Amino acid sequence: MAVKLVTREKIAETSSKGNQEKWRDGDLWYKLDQFGYEALAETFTSILLEHSNIERNTPFTFVRYEMAQVNVKSTIRTGCISHHFLGEGQSIVTIAHLLRHHYGVQLKYLFEKIPSYKGKLAFLADACKDITGLDFFPQYLTILFEIDALVLNDDRHLNNIAVIEKDGKFDYCPIFDQGAGLLSNTQIFRMDVVSKALISSVRARPFDMTFNHQVNSVRNLYGRQLELPKFTRKQLREMLEPLLEYYPERDRGIIADRVIETVMIRQK
Repeated sequence: MAVKLVTREKIAETSSKGNQEKWRDGDLWYKLDQFGYEALAETFTSILLEHSNIERNTPFTFVRYEMAQVNVKSTIRTGCISHHFLGEGQSIVTIAHLLRHHYGVQLKYLFEKIPSYKGKLAFLADACKDITGLDFFPQYLTILFEIDALVLNDDRHLNNIAVIEKDGKFDYCPIFDQGAGLLSNTQIFRMDVVSKALISSVRARPFDMTFNHQVNSVRNLYGRQLELPKFTRKQLREMLEPLLEYYPERDRGIIADRVIETVMIRQK
């Protein structure tokens, strides 16, 4: 049965790919598929993170997602649900906003004078640490990039990295927004192209580098942060099967192949 959205609290999330519709209804957020199977990618990534060390031995948390069918203006749409994680008086502030406000210049001018990718990453991590007073921000950034490298999330621009602010004090934002991963944008990563060819073509944001280069650079600076078991194909398929039911039967085999192949290759 589809959940019927009756509120008007709709926003369009801007990304490098376009706009994705999102609704708040009470304590829940509904994010709708726009370009492919973003809801599955978001939900599946959160399932993978349940097996991680993030909430066991780091000061960070992550958002849990569940698949849903949503009735939007009499049209049944596929999406995912997450709980609203902001408390009273809290707001999300993007790193892009923080840096522009602090330095008073466009972001491109901050980074164009730094010749190496490693230097850019170090500047980003250390500047955000200094501005927010969050001592473990470099480790937080490392975990974000490690997750992105695992699922090939190519939409981690500086408006997709954020902190929580209240009365001038900052806290870490729960890790979320991996819906662009796992080759979910089928308008860009076409369904008729083999998975391995697509996997090798994806580039990491925010500095347009390979995922291996980005994750190795940030780990060289701040150490490995994310711990996950090595998943087998059987384990991945078992976790994925319930999510595939939200998509047309003709597409399920292709989606499963793309998702499983991505994780199997990238976890190496």
